[in-house]
Amino acid sequence: MSSAGIAAPAIVYLLADHLDSALAAGEDLVKSTLRWNASDPRAADGLTEQRHEERAAIEAARTLEMLLLARVLKSRESAQELARIESQFKLITRLYTSGTEIVADAAKSLTDETSYAFDAGDGITAYLRARGLIAEDEAAPLEAASLTVTEQFLVAGRMQLGPLLDLIAMFLDTLETHYELYDQPRSSTSAVLRASTTGVTV
Repeated sequence: MSSAGIAAPAIVYLLADHLDSALAAGEDLVKSTLRWNASDPRAADGLTEQRHEERAAIEAARTLEMLLLARVLKSRESAQELARIESQFKLITRLYTSGTEIVADAAKSLTDETSYAFDAGDGITAYLRARGLIAEDEAAPLEAASLTVTEQFLVAGRMQLGPLLDLIAMFLDTLETHYELYDQPRSSTSAVLRASTTGVTV
């Protein structure tokens, strides 16, 4: 039964904030385009600066990914708390937490500095490979390549971005249906993913 018009518990607003922020980070990430080795590698002038710009672009994408992961982890905690006080949310909470289990486990492994460093650490090509931006057998991106983040981007190297954002949007839409948390309807995640890519460039 819909709870529209009834004051939502405080945990609902906290959960909605985590979900909304996760969506925003994911939507910004899917707009990113990373331009690789755009300058002539034979020209020494500006090569160091070019490498710094490439790393800055990768770090910007990585920051959005970490923000997305952090909000997903917090939303899982809030969802479980909501399910304890609102039984009607037990099923969708189970669906959401099971669906995001793979990235939650991956996020925990990222905090293990020993294994992270062993697995290439913050190496740029290793990161691109793990996120599906270049092929596993590709030594490095081609010169002047444009690496566009799409819904196939592997969050934490485990789960495609598109399905993850769909899960987040589904939960947020469910909260909106029950509690009318927002004055204006949200655009669907699929529409966002179909939008033309812009964003981070080097």
